[in-house]
Amino acid sequence: MSHLGRAAARLVLRLHPAGWRVRYGPEVLDLIGDTDSSLADATDLARSAIREHLKGGTPMRFEFAYRRPGAFAGLAALLVAPTLAIVGVSLLGHELGIAAIAAAADPIVAWIDMVGPVDLFVVAAPLAAFLLAVLPLLDLRVERLDGAPAVSMRIRALTANLIVGGIALLVGAVLVAYAITESVG
Repeated sequence: MSHLGRAAARLVLRLHPAGWRVRYGPEVLDLIGDTDSSLADATDLARSAIREHLKGGTPMRFEFAYRRPGAFAGLAALLVAPTLAIVGVSLLGHELGIAAIAAAADPIVAWIDMVGPVDLFVVAAPLAAFLLAVLPLLDLRVERLDGAPAVSMRIRALTANLIVGGIALLVGAVLVAYAITESVG
């Protein structure tokens, strides 16, 4: 198995229900290490994970995030902070008409507009931060209801994650609204 194929197979193996991983995981890991196969095997493992979830009704979680919601909230806050600062300074300078702040912010915003990766980061950060903050809150279950698969979702209400997710969503909305008003006006 190629290095990429092994890494993908190990990652996909984690998508299986915990009980399945305890029972079969070590054996599958040995097979992954001993065989010479490809990404197709990782695809087969992904199909197996979906099948196991459909059979068992066990939760599908991003376990690493689920166990560390505070760390994900902190990472999301760090990710959205630069965009929040830029949006806040721009609003103070231009919308509230504080000339000194506008004069200080304009060269920074102009530089961000000229450097593509930085501009992309500033625009994408609120969405990425929202996803990071909300990911530990999700608990999806695929069960059988009247013989057909049914998806149910529970959301944990962890204050820090909800606050950071809300801030990221608000910053993203303000950024989108500002972009729309600038392109129209």
